[in-house]
Amino acid sequence: MFDTIRGSITTIISLSIVGILLYRYIYKPSIKLKGYSTLEQGDGGYNELENESISSNSSSNSSDIELDFFTIDNKPNLPPLNFQTEDHEERFPPLVLIPNLTSLESAKIAQSINNKINHIFIKSGDYSPINCWYFLPPLLLSTSWFILNVDYWLRNPIRQWEDYLAWIWYVLGHITIPILTAVWLYLFHAPGAVKAYGLALGLQNICGVITHLVFPNAAPWFIHLNGEDATADYETLGYAAGLIRVDLALGTHLTANGFHKSPIVFGALPSLHSAMAVMTFFFVGYYSRWIGLKLLAFMFMFVQWWATIYLDHHWRLDLLAGLMYSIFWFTIINKLVMVKSNEKFINSRLCYDFKNGSTMGMRVFRNTRIQWFFDPLS
Repeated sequence: MFDTIRGSITTIISLSIVGILLYRYIYKPSIKLKGYSTLEQGDGGYNELENESISSNSSSNSSDIELDFFTIDNKPNLPPLNFQTEDHEERFPPLVLIPNLTSLESAKIAQSINNKINHIFIKSGDYSPINCWYFLPPLLLSTSWFILNVDYWLRNPIRQWEDYLAWIWYVLGHITIPILTAVWLYLFHAPGAVKAYGLALGLQNICGVITHLVFPNAAPWFIHLNGEDATADYETLGYAAGLIRVDLALGTHLTANGFHKSPIVFGALPSLHSAMAVMTFFFVGYYSRWIGLKLLAFMFMFVQWWATIYLDHHWRLDLLAGLMYSIFWFTIINKLVMVKSNEKFINSRLCYDFKNGSTMGMRVFRNTRIQWFFDPLS
């Protein structure tokens, strides 16, 4: 697949064809404009004003925020002034260190953002997050051969600073980055986003472990230590491979002892380090509106792939298999969970249902000037 011309060409063509089909039949957005019949009067009700035009001058001051109204059947809809108020609000005094907004100011901001949502919704015809990179799975699959070979070519020479970098990414990054991603999804994105991320990671990891048990495969370090014809059995102890160099440099045995106690020694394929990094990249690419954050997620995946090869823990095929496991489960979770949660979030927002149309960060800083910092639609 990687080392011969015939195998390389066959692999590139095969991955490209699968990527194109994946995009054509699953990920290509279908433009279908939907009506607003779901935007009926909510629990708090709408203040409907017929045949009345309302406008105000825009300003950086929140009291002069531009008030634009989207219309349904030519009827402008205003948010109830108390749409962010809860029955037990008297038990929660305003945050004294953060400037607060009046109910009218919050309503104006919400209406202005909903007007923006209305224009985006009509233009796109779907419920995808703003600046969503929905094309990432087929694109990454089609280009994976080239990316994996770049990482493979960078595996030499072996240097101490690269040992430290590989240890940080392979050990610390593998643990902390998914946690940070989950917190980010919880604070800044629609209810259901972190649930979808947890489901996708959990299901792909369960399938990966089952594959390790049913179809065991040796890591590169086993072949390099014992030869291609060595007998493999479950009495073999795990081996930290390149990570031992970090233990020697730091004067510890923590990494080596941890790998020696690994219950699954022959679990090279698929690489769950690869699957975890790829799934994180997919979710950040899907939800984040900031290109810089998307590029950081790609860099995490790219360096993680390099670290697994550099440390002699995985073959390129293992990383490709991890990518495929991620694509499979991301596709299913996207269609079954993420699209529906995005639709509910948008419709709840347009109906001024604060409970279902806000993120956790918005709820924590409700009616303050930084509430809208946590709004993915602002």
